Amino acid sequence: MERGGFRNWVREKWKDRVLWDEPLSRHTSWRVGGPCDLMVFPRGPEDLGELLEEAEREGEPRFILGRGTNLLVRDGGIRGVVINLSRGLKEMEFRAEGLKAGAGVDLPLLAAQAARHGLSGLEFAAGIPGTVGGGTKGNAGAFGSSLDQALERVNILDWRGQEHLFSREELVFSYRSCLLPLEGVIVAADFRLFPGEVGTIRDKMEVFQRQREKSQPLRALTAGSVFKNPPGAQAGQIIESLGLRGKIMGAARVCQLHGNFIENLGGAKASDLLQLIELIQKRAERDLNIKLDLEIQVVGEK
Repeated sequence: MERGGFRNWVREKWKDRVLWDEPLSRHTSWRVGGPCDLMVFPRGPEDLGELLEEAEREGEPRFILGRGTNLLVRDGGIRGVVINLSRGLKEMEFRAEGLKAGAGVDLPLLAAQAARHGLSGLEFAAGIPGTVGGGTKGNAGAFGSSLDQALERVNILDWRGQEHLFSREELVFSYRSCLLPLEGVIVAADFRLFPGEVGTIRDKMEVFQRQREKSQPLRALTAGSVFKNPPGAQAGQIIESLGLRGKIMGAARVCQLHGNFIENLGGAKASDLLQLIELIQKRAERDLNIKLDLEIQVVGEK
């Protein structure tokens, strides 16, 4: 199939919801990344399903983007269509024992709305800068809790735009990862929560937020934790023990406050960040015989 067919279809059908040659640096928390061929913003599952079906039919490569956290896009950008969920899939439905949320809902908003409805179990997510979709796929967590502990079921669209419903037991969760039963896009998730006092829930969220403010560079340009914590250890402490706190390459720097965060000081390229990441991994393996695996996703062309 000719890719031109898909792109002509997008140009005619999506009009004001498509961007061409759009820099990914405008859509990632690190503020780096080259251009994509085109970026489309679906409003809801029906939009998304139609888009996935057409892309599959025409052989158009696709990449799913949420808030662009935990993501490093290389300087060459992404070929094909980037499907940006940040402007759609925002619905939330509350009930006595939990809630259902669209994949585009921000995790801090999800936690705040659960608290407002007197639902406990998502307090840890109040400061996680991601969405329900990306957070579920990466099993986002903090302070000893993670989304899999509250997740009940997920709705997934396969690459042909067909919807499937899977229970939590049909998913394979591990530390910062969720293996889905089929390839596709998470469009919604159900969470089982517990009744609680609104004031108590909010107090717990405030405690977590104060801890974040003391230990994480919340106002810097970062992508969250760069490396997974090895068993029984903290990646940040490992990096600091190597004397790499404050290490700079180009316009990228290992954070002074927390070694597992890398900052864009302004004008950094993806290559700066990648060089710094590679240095950290090599030093950890050479000096400590520790393999540091990435928590972030690296995509795109060099």
